[in-house]
Amino acid sequence: MENLLAVVLMLASLIIIIAVTLQDPKTDGLGTLAGQETNVFGRSAHKTKNEMLDKVVIVGGVLLFLTSIIFLAVM
Repeated sequence: MENLLAVVLMLASLIIIIAVTLQDPKTDGLGTLAGQETNVFGRSAHKTKNEMLDKVVIVGGVLLFLTSIIFLAVM
């Protein structure tokens, strides 16, 4: 049981690290002054990818938290 929880903790940590690394920066650069960061409709072209990665980070964080609590209770 402890080995399974340890593996789940490692996987949750890797998921969070990879998802955060793949996210685009939240700050707007100088490219927004010339309109380079938006598409025809004015929305950011990468918004859906960032929204999905935000959800992945939240799910990974909840999984990490719950697994940590269960791991401590088992020990």
